[in-house]
Amino acid sequence: GLGRQLMAAAEDYAISQGYHYLQVKTVAPGHYEAYDATNAFYQACGYEAIEVFPDLWDEWNPCLLRLKYLKTNQ
Repeated sequence: GLGRQLMAAAEDYAISQGYHYLQVKTVAPGHYEAYDATNAFYQACGYEAIEVFPDLWDEWNPCLLRLKYLKTNQ
């Protein structure tokens, strides 16, 4: 519950600052169990997998870019 509360606060703040999107970067699924859990969390929070950058960090840690559109009341 705390992670979702922190994510909601970050998203609310971003919206209040006029942002329309948030992005996160993490290691692509299938490489480390801990990052698979991170990916599941981001997915559950509405972040969509956009693109994998296989060597942005290094060959053992392919970077997955996730993006979320922030819905506003405007």
